[in-house]
Amino acid sequence: MKFIKKWYTYQKERFPILIYGTYMLTVVLAVFFVTNYLKYQNDFSKDKLEWIIIVPMFAVSFLQFLMIRIVDEFKDYEEDCKYRPYRPVPRGLVSLKELGVIFVICAIIQVVVSCVYTNCIPLIPVWIFFFIMSKGYFMKRFIDKHLLFEVALDEILMPLLAVYLIGFVDINILVNSPLIYVFLFLTYIIAWIVEIARKIRCKEDEEKGVRTYTAVLGIKKATSLLWFLETILFVLQMVLLWSKNIYLPIIVFVLIGIINVLFMVKQNKKMAKLTELSANIYIMIVYLSMAILII
Repeated sequence: MKFIKKWYTYQKERFPILIYGTYMLTVVLAVFFVTNYLKYQNDFSKDKLEWIIIVPMFAVSFLQFLMIRIVDEFKDYEEDCKYRPYRPVPRGLVSLKELGVIFVICAIIQVVVSCVYTNCIPLIPVWIFFFIMSKGYFMKRFIDKHLLFEVALDEILMPLLAVYLIGFVDINILVNSPLIYVFLFLTYIIAWIVEIARKIRCKEDEEKGVRTYTAVLGIKKATSLLWFLETILFVLQMVLLWSKNIYLPIIVFVLIGIINVLFMVKQNKKMAKLTELSANIYIMIVYLSMAILII
């Protein structure tokens, strides 16, 4: 029971399975919808959809995000011990050694699943970039001083992961359909939004040693950046769903804008939480809206 309780507590604090699982499922579904639409665009039939492939796609993407979390635990260990000793690793709930074992298991499962359902070639760029990212791009001092530059580099991992997932359906889409690159750019922008939104705070919630975007840029600039990215996302969504049912996406985008403005005006804890929540809901809606392509 102690073993189960320990890991339940860890996932609750550092890697909420339900939240990450839901997010990754929307990513996988979006890749599945878009790739199949582009693959069978001139001869589309729902009978051609291999829904079962979603299971291994979800498994490998979920494990990749878990691996990212584990690497972050190693990267941030000294800083967490100094500024955030309440986190699971610094306080001794779990050890880096235990997390390292889980990392290796995740990597092995990824390779096995890839070999069975597609091939490992699209996984190689993901792992190479992941390794470079874990090393701070070999310029950690510069990266630490330029927060937005770091984000711009880090979020490249998401399109690479999307390419890997495309391989489960048909990797030839990358050559045969230029529209897939609009989708890949969309995944990149969404990764930006996820990162910015999770580090939006009101002034009383800021912590010493924690580089949030509101602490570095200020509430108005950070929220404006988030809104700007959400606007780009909306445009990309419209390009992909052109001539389809776009009324609901327009309404959602307007509501998101209103929430952002309210946070910039009120700058309180409630609106900070609502801004983060609405951004996360918005990106999942955008991903799921790709289902319109095959309806």
